[in-house]
Amino acid sequence: MGQYKILILGATGLVGQATVKALIKQKVSVTAGVRDISKAKELMAYGAKVIQANMGFDQQKLVTILSKFDVLFIVTPGHADRINLTVNTINAAKQANMKYVVMVSDTSAHNYESIFGKQFGTIEQELKQSGLSFCILRLPIFIDNLWGSMETIKYQNIFYGPIDGNKKYITVAVQDAALAAASVLTHPFNHVGKTYTIYSDYKSSNELASLYSLALGRPITYKNIMYEGTKQTLLKYLPEWYVDGYLELYKLIEKQDLSQILCSYDFKNLTNQSPTTHLNWMWQNFKYF
Repeated sequence: MGQYKILILGATGLVGQATVKALIKQKVSVTAGVRDISKAKELMAYGAKVIQANMGFDQQKLVTILSKFDVLFIVTPGHADRINLTVNTINAAKQANMKYVVMVSDTSAHNYESIFGKQFGTIEQELKQSGLSFCILRLPIFIDNLWGSMETIKYQNIFYGPIDGNKKYITVAVQDAALAAASVLTHPFNHVGKTYTIYSDYKSSNELASLYSLALGRPITYKNIMYEGTKQTLLKYLPEWYVDGYLELYKLIEKQDLSQILCSYDFKNLTNQSPTTHLNWMWQNFKYF
């Protein structure tokens, strides 16, 4: 374990940063590629080697960087141009003769009628047709998005969403996505050509309200404010294209599309650990809520 030279691109994002930390905790050497080194002080303090490298680099510049590594983890950027950025990186990895590429995708990747589905579906096809040895990690909605509801839960005992509170859907904790990624990155050739769906829990919003109530020791409720109300709230923090794509995931949940409800054993099989449920997550973070 650790015999491969591993580079993570997108290392300051949630999944990238958590994966760097998971690898270092396992005593695996890893290099974090970041756009701005001054924003990677936490990673350096944790013990990671940090270099300036991002998917927007000129392809030949990226080839020069990638040629020094064996295994690449592409944490697909939350950027409007993520198709071109990621495809540029895949092509650079091919030119650099990299041994293996692991890439983050979305559970909606098969649905070309949705914003995220079209983006990730296109990217997945590019990777599959590249000739590179690869593994794809499809992730659903993050449990950690609950940080966006911290204030309303803390001061109003309520959290909001765009859908019927009885609709169940899969979610993933960032820490679980990172553990799964670390498992693949350290033993890449056990997973050639595989596409895994990593999920942590399968609950409805009403069920989550009950679990949060249990963890926090006070009644927490869920309120459906429909799509427009949710959109206006999210637009305070996120660009419109991303908000629209994110809300499309909830429309898939309402339809009970398989991409949002299909449970798998991939996390347990990859890590030999139990996933982080919403209740576990809230117990870990209850002091903030």
